[in-house]
Amino acid sequence: MPTSSPSARPGVTVRLDPEAHARLQQIAKAEHRSVAAVLERLVEREIHARDEAERVIRVHVAPELRGQPFGEPDRRPGESNRSHARRRKTIGTLFGR
Repeated sequence: MPTSSPSARPGVTVRLDPEAHARLQQIAKAEHRSVAAVLERLVEREIHARDEAERVIRVHVAPELRGQPFGEPDRRPGESNRSHARRRKTIGTLFGR
């Protein structure tokens, strides 16, 4: 959360349809907050979710395997052809095959 004082933060005007505003009022009342506090929390949550979605995931490979082509995924005991094909496709998508 930002540490600046409330007066140092910029204000924003938001126009909502009456149903959304009524719902926000219900949420605010149930949480003992103002509508502005609920909106602020929702915006912060959305920004955090987008930051997480854009985060880079790094995959570390053992030095002895670096540069080696990926092999086929092992078939799990009792796995159907359809399930195995779906898993192979997912792994291929994730690793750019």
